[in-house]
Amino acid sequence: MKKVTYWLILFCVTITLANCKKTTEPAASGDRAEVIMSTGWKLDRVTDANRQTINQSQLNLATMALYGMEIQFRANNMTRAVDRVTKQVLNGGTWYLVENNQAVDIEINQFKGRFPIVELSRSKLILRNKVPVAGTETDANLEFVPSL
Repeated sequence: MKKVTYWLILFCVTITLANCKKTTEPAASGDRAEVIMSTGWKLDRVTDANRQTINQSQLNLATMALYGMEIQFRANNMTRAVDRVTKQVLNGGTWYLVENNQAVDIEINQFKGRFPIVELSRSKLILRNKVPVAGTETDANLEFVPSL
């Protein structure tokens, strides 16, 4: 009886683990647009090149303002910055995947430029940018997570 119970438990665990999906799988380049458009994105943190969090007090106002926005990417290459609290559209513009789908070109007031994609999955979008940190332009990662 112990042997049957052992195999039954092992079988259930195996089936459960086999049905789990990884949410951090990187997006294939053909799926990048789909992944970017799949959700609204909120800024979770800003990190330096070594992935160490940069304290918000060291960031300029434009970068700090991103923490209060949800960035939405649409299929018609339109993008919107929405206030996360009031849900009002603050600004709009365009977006395009460029450089062989390795960067995103965003054109929104106060959030524009060509941002290399460091990481992209359904649970994370990391864009590289130069941001002022304590008054000095620094390479930084803007780490976004899905806005729920």
